[in-house]
Amino acid sequence: MKLDQLRAFLAVYENGSFTAGAATLGRTQPAVSRRVQLLEQHLGIALFERIGKSLYPTEAGRRLATEAERLLGDVARLEERVGRPGARQLRIGASTTPGLYLLPRLLGGFHRAHPEVALDCVIENTERVSELLLRNALDLGLVGGQAKAPSLLSRPVASDRILCVCGPDHPLAARPSLEAAELAGATWVVRERGSATQRQVERALAKAGVHPERRIALRGPEAIKALAREGLGIAFLSSCALEDELLNGELVALSVQGLALERTLYLVQHIDKCVSDSMRWFLDLLTERPLGSAHPRSSPARDR
Repeated sequence: MKLDQLRAFLAVYENGSFTAGAATLGRTQPAVSRRVQLLEQHLGIALFERIGKSLYPTEAGRRLATEAERLLGDVARLEERVGRPGARQLRIGASTTPGLYLLPRLLGGFHRAHPEVALDCVIENTERVSELLLRNALDLGLVGGQAKAPSLLSRPVASDRILCVCGPDHPLAARPSLEAAELAGATWVVRERGSATQRQVERALAKAGVHPERRIALRGPEAIKALAREGLGIAFLSSCALEDELLNGELVALSVQGLALERTLYLVQHIDKCVSDSMRWFLDLLTERPLGSAHPRSSPARDR
């Protein structure tokens, strides 16, 4: 088994085709296909299957992808440790909420202090950011929940509040107070699987014995806010994503008895990561200008 075979396999796995995988690696499609074929021969098992015109990983392929990401990440970190870690680049990933509403301010201050550093930023859900950190595709992550992998170090950097909101014309908007059980009959506009916000909401409501009867699943807070504004359902979103809508009355924060959802935002890095100059400068900036509370400037409480 060779590392270039694993890299070829992962490129195909992540892009869903040999052609797209080859393009990301800057290689020809036959060369990538040959590497994957040799890997399958070595392992004695098929890693992909074709159904119609689409390519899908087998169960063995899915297992290999998880292990290959970790292995290649370890190799990259090893190369950094014996090489020079001071490259003028910072690769940072953020989960959706901190990435959209908190990270831009941080990166603005960082760029003004260190304009020579090339910034490479991605916004994914918390699970995907963790995967990219494990494979050394990112240097740092800013996410809405602690990383599960034991090799990832999570450092608290801010507090956040998750609010239940709806449009001003929604039937629940006029209620001064609600019991958690009353939310079960409403349509819920929810985040995608892998969202730390959604995981925390589901845990809290399941603990209260509340389960939605109807769901509309969307990726990202902006799409969810748009549907909630139109009165199509209730939504649970971070307070830092709701500041403008609560101030101008486009959304209303519901008062749900016994349901106070507080969470911590974390900066995450691999415990074996060789800290570059760029990473150190970013960590210093975060110490000098802590995020503190991510709550809105004004209270979401309504004048009844």
